[in-house]
Amino acid sequence: MDGKIKVLFYNLDSAGVNYFRTLTPAMEIERNHSDEFYVEINPKIDFNDPSFVEYLKSFHIIHYHRQFLPDSKQMLMLANELKKSGTILIVDIDDYWQLHKKHPFYAMAIERKLHIPILENLKIADYVTTTTDLFADEIRKVTGKDNVGVFYNSVDPIWMKQFQNNWKPDPNGLVRITYMAGSSHMADVEQLEGVANWLDADPQTHGKFKIIIAGWDTEGNTTDITFNQNFGAELQKRGLWTNQMVKAINNTRGNVDALPNLPDDLKEKYRGKVFDQKQRDIKSIESVYLHYEKILTDNHRLITNQDYLQWLMNFERNVSYPDEGNFARRWTQKANIYAQVLDETDIEIAPLADNSFNRMKSNLKQVECWSRKLPIVCSDIPPYNVHGRHMENCVLIPNEKNAHKYWKKYLKKLILDADLRKRLGEQLYEDFKEEYNLANVTKKRVEFYKAAVAKTLAIV
Repeated sequence: MDGKIKVLFYNLDSAGVNYFRTLTPAMEIERNHSDEFYVEINPKIDFNDPSFVEYLKSFHIIHYHRQFLPDSKQMLMLANELKKSGTILIVDIDDYWQLHKKHPFYAMAIERKLHIPILENLKIADYVTTTTDLFADEIRKVTGKDNVGVFYNSVDPIWMKQFQNNWKPDPNGLVRITYMAGSSHMADVEQLEGVANWLDADPQTHGKFKIIIAGWDTEGNTTDITFNQNFGAELQKRGLWTNQMVKAINNTRGNVDALPNLPDDLKEKYRGKVFDQKQRDIKSIESVYLHYEKILTDNHRLITNQDYLQWLMNFERNVSYPDEGNFARRWTQKANIYAQVLDETDIEIAPLADNSFNRMKSNLKQVECWSRKLPIVCSDIPPYNVHGRHMENCVLIPNEKNAHKYWKKYLKKLILDADLRKRLGEQLYEDFKEEYNLANVTKKRVEFYKAAVAKTLAIV
């Protein structure tokens, strides 16, 4: 093979997915493998420019996340054209395509069949890369080929400053318990209902801990859905407003063609108009993070400073409060600095409900902790129990209906036992420092890339 292997890294996402699955792997290759690889990171390809295909053909490998072109037919045509020139398509995927029923986007995903283009892209690509062996096995069922590479989400504390250990103890001597997550984890956080107030009521742990919620945000939008009262009035006039009809309207989401005994004239008049949908920005009090907060503070009863509680309800993003006491918000930060909150963390918690979507996730929360030697309490399901060992390098909470009692038990142990926190954190460091180090993971990635290019050149 003459010259360097040219790799294009493309990812439209600007948040954590891009950071861990595209940007930092590309940067690591540039740092340590530039003698063999030429890397270009380009999230802004102009697909309307007629020359974009020739541009893509100039690369040996195109790495992209989830999908490249949204239209599957166009993607297949592009893939066939690129394959003629020997360009290899590698699609990376980090989340399962089947959302669980409590996921906030579940209904939309089912209605719009969002999983179909994802599955089609997995089949079109030459290779697939992902985060865990369990997820890789599921992907192979789709591709029907042994073309899947597993590269763990990982960090390199040498140059990724947010994962360097700058931990400092709490000035008030409190044990800080941090929950850091995105906005789709309501079903996971529910198992912590009642935990914080139980710990606060226990004389042994009262006044000794602080809850921190990181990733707090009020961004996003919601859809207001209202029923067309004119349609209801016409049904009543014709004697069609029955319990059966109301149930059918709700079950079909206003699909007039699926409503029993509905006259054709009403179908034509109200097709697509049974419900009115309007999108708007969410209000601060509607943020899912406020729901997280209420669960983790016993509906704010944990906060005894009424002035502080009133200040929290102002939702000030870039303003600090002088004495937070036993609760704090940490607002969303950019992907390259978000983990700095771990400098003020003594215990990280990572609850996950037991469902197929969560089982396909990566153990990123454990990865975030290893470089700081922080103890983590997490649910006893994949991904956390793959390399996590209960009471050795983490705490694994049984995923039972009454899981909250285990959260209470082990959080109390950790709050009261600084030596236990230290032992768990140090063992996590020892167990993860090689296998979840980005430099080592990238060595495996570049070997995967080299083998793919060598195989393609042999065929071409």
